[in-house]
Amino acid sequence: MKEKLIVFLLLLMSISFSFAQGKAEIEIRKDIYQTGDQGSKPVPSSLTEEPRAFLHQPWLSVSIPESKEAVVSVQNQLNGRIVYHQTYFHTQGMMINLSGVPAGTYQLRIEMDGTVYTGTFRL
Repeated sequence: MKEKLIVFLLLLMSISFSFAQGKAEIEIRKDIYQTGDQGSKPVPSSLTEEPRAFLHQPWLSVSIPESKEAVVSVQNQLNGRIVYHQTYFHTQGMMINLSGVPAGTYQLRIEMDGTVYTGTFRL
């Protein structure tokens, strides 16, 4: 009986490890300076919660604090081509289907309330 229980627990651990491997969190960085007509200046942010993103091939899930407007884009870093661009209003999360997008390195860009957040990931 002990052996069956140990085998069962090992099986559960390997399954949960497999699921964890399929879902990778993308490190999001906050750009604290934005350039404009008057040069670079610090950008104040009223957000207390930072956006988070996870890659579940081929889906990209993005969760953000609710804001009036959020612009989300995904750009291929090799050729600069934007493969996704969408403006969201009063939302806290979205699922982006990246099936059909060629393998490569991409940059996720989220702009909310005057602050830009970026993260890099590989498909």
